[in-house]
Amino acid sequence: MPRQPDSPQSDDTVAAIERVLKAEREGVAALRRSEEQAQHLLAEARAEAASIARRADHCISRLHTAYLQKIEREVKGLNAARPATSDGDATHTRDALQAAAERIAARLTVAS
Repeated sequence: MPRQPDSPQSDDTVAAIERVLKAEREGVAALRRSEEQAQHLLAEARAEAASIARRADHCISRLHTAYLQKIEREVKGLNAARPATSDGDATHTRDALQAAAERIAARLTVAS
């Protein structure tokens, strides 16, 4: 016996299909909202990362500048503390340094 289109079972089937389709539409909408939220969070994270990188670069630059200034002060202090030498004194100092370097090299070679 064929079913009539207006039968209660037919109405239940249509209602079930409509509930499934509604749930699917709601799921798709929720997925889109989640994707939009994820994109928003990603944009915020990228902006924060860029901000951190800029701050780090700034700190590194300041540190580098401070160390360069310290080195310059140290060199000036060493130059100021060094007595004026004549050319003969400079030659003697170079010879003494060369001899010391040769002695150290010899010790390191023998120790190996």
